[in-house]
Amino acid sequence: MRNKSAKGAELSLAAVYLEKSMREPGCPICRRLREAEERWIWNVLYELTGDPEIHGRFASSLGLCREHAALVAKAVETRELVTPTGVARLYESVVARALEVLPNLRGRASLPRGRCPLCQIAQETEERESWFLGRLLADPQLWAVYRDSEGLCLPHFLSVWPEASEEVRQKLLSDFQERLSRLLVRLREFQRKERFDVDEPPTPEEIASWREALWRLGGMDFSAPLIKRG
Repeated sequence: MRNKSAKGAELSLAAVYLEKSMREPGCPICRRLREAEERWIWNVLYELTGDPEIHGRFASSLGLCREHAALVAKAVETRELVTPTGVARLYESVVARALEVLPNLRGRASLPRGRCPLCQIAQETEERESWFLGRLLADPQLWAVYRDSEGLCLPHFLSVWPEASEEVRQKLLSDFQERLSRLLVRLREFQRKERFDVDEPPTPEEIASWREALWRLGGMDFSAPLIKRG
């Protein structure tokens, strides 16, 4: 009984956060994923740069992947309370580990390295939020919020799909097809109206269509931190 209550509480809390994300621009799962990444970076750099387990994870992976290393740099550059000395402290272990394993290179240049710690956090968050949304969309009120939102990107449509009931799947599919059909019209109209022999100006939605196509099919990228902290 406790497990059911706990799961119900988790769903209720997830509904609050996902509804909030659906009222923001773009894919709500992309937004929740980015927020989780930022929280992890904040917690590690603000509180855990001396934690042996964190140092071990960074060392075994030989640091973060390119995408997440760039996100850490962005966090340091935009938040006063997160300093570059925290990154230096963590990467001291990484560089020392790299120096240890480099002499073991044999044949093709490859090194034993674990998975980027932040990639692991991102995967766990994506799976969790997709599970939540797949179930929450059975609620007519949440579905109405979703319909009014900008909807999912294709990668997260595909991650939510298997977590939903058959009824929600059909609604999701129909909704996604509608969004793509409207996008296709805007893309074509934008191109047509940009021709030298057409005097009709493109609408703001048509002008923005190429940007939507990028995130709709590939997922969202965020130019600035989503969580407002110091």
